Amino acid sequence: MLSPKITIPLGICLLMATPGFAADLVAADVAEAPPPAPTWTIGIEGSPEFYAINNGSNTARSLADTYFKFSVSHNFDNNFVGGVYFQPTFKTGGKTQYYGEASVGYKIKLTDVFTLTPSVAFGYTWHDTGIPKDGNANAQVPYYAIYLAGDWKLTKQWTWNVFNLRYRNAFNATWETPKVATGVTYNIDSTNAVYTSIGYSWKKVDTSSAPYNDLSADKLNIAIGYKHSF
Repeated sequence: MLSPKITIPLGICLLMATPGFAADLVAADVAEAPPPAPTWTIGIEGSPEFYAINNGSNTARSLADTYFKFSVSHNFDNNFVGGVYFQPTFKTGGKTQYYGEASVGYKIKLTDVFTLTPSVAFGYTWHDTGIPKDGNANAQVPYYAIYLAGDWKLTKQWTWNVFNLRYRNAFNATWETPKVATGVTYNIDSTNAVYTSIGYSWKKVDTSSAPYNDLSADKLNIAIGYKHSF
């Protein structure tokens, strides 16, 4: 039998060591827990846009403008997503048009790999808009837009952005500008991604001159972008 001179010191050491041992276990559990998924995303996108058809002095496939889009979005816990963007568009001939837009959408996970995201947006465009209204060739107008996006996750890194549909019009002027686009996204890691897309748009404004007195082909574009999530 161990003498009290041995058992008492051993007991004291055991009692002192137990909290530290438990703390180590808790720390290990915390270290092994996966980090929370990012909820905020910032992005930048750039694209040249080309005329889709011959239009006056503009020939099909000639450069119409170049835009840059700066965006911030947030994913909420209940599958809602909100975002804002600012877009300067630099037109040939030295003119510039600006856009500011805010949107809210809802992600619908149809399968494990396919997500549908309808959204609605409200925005404002100003400066050299090219929107005729009441004798003004560059009306500054508020507008609304409806979007529908479909994304198919092919692998952990690759996503096919199968379609992105847009209907857009001004509140107090005629400015119908629907668009359809498709593209791919490559996830570099869990927080960084690059993407590219191609798009085709139409336009109708309040004019008696062809072709935009009726809904007509307007522009095609090839965009590239970068997104960072945190």
